[in-house]
Amino acid sequence: MPEAGNYPIDNEYPAVSRADMQPAPVSYGALAPNPQLPAQPGWAGAPVRPPVGAAAPVPHKQGAWGLWWLCVLTFSIYYLVWYDRINGELATVLGQPRQANSRWWNQLIPFWALVGLGATAKRLNAAHALVGSPTRVGVFTTWFWAPAWFGSHVRYLQRRVNILHDVLTSRATHPGY
Repeated sequence: MPEAGNYPIDNEYPAVSRADMQPAPVSYGALAPNPQLPAQPGWAGAPVRPPVGAAAPVPHKQGAWGLWWLCVLTFSIYYLVWYDRINGELATVLGQPRQANSRWWNQLIPFWALVGLGATAKRLNAAHALVGSPTRVGVFTTWFWAPAWFGSHVRYLQRRVNILHDVLTSRATHPGY
């Protein structure tokens, strides 16, 4: 076993058999090992959810038209930064690890970029459903109609992210709503 203060590497964790697995809480929807493994910084398997009693993660709010102009003026370089940021924020809100189609480099691959946009719309829908917001994002609109209409998918998605920000902020300032 590792020394005190050092984190174990992947092959030093004890193997967990299927019999040691138990259903996770309903909010996770998956199987969790029993007992839980210690979290280590930077490890992909570390829990993403904030500690109990901590403030919920809130995505950044940004003007949709300002975002669109930034993408135009920087020849879509800011788009890659924005895409990576919102997917990271959505993963934090949902308490899930980052998927490969949520990374900035995903948008450089021609047809795979559309799959990533559809997955981003699904993640945004899941985040809205998690907080009880009635707002929904059209997956087809996100990956087909909006990019064809002067790259308006950034405005479309950012408006929905702003609504998620408002819902989470209002819940943080007015508990019980």
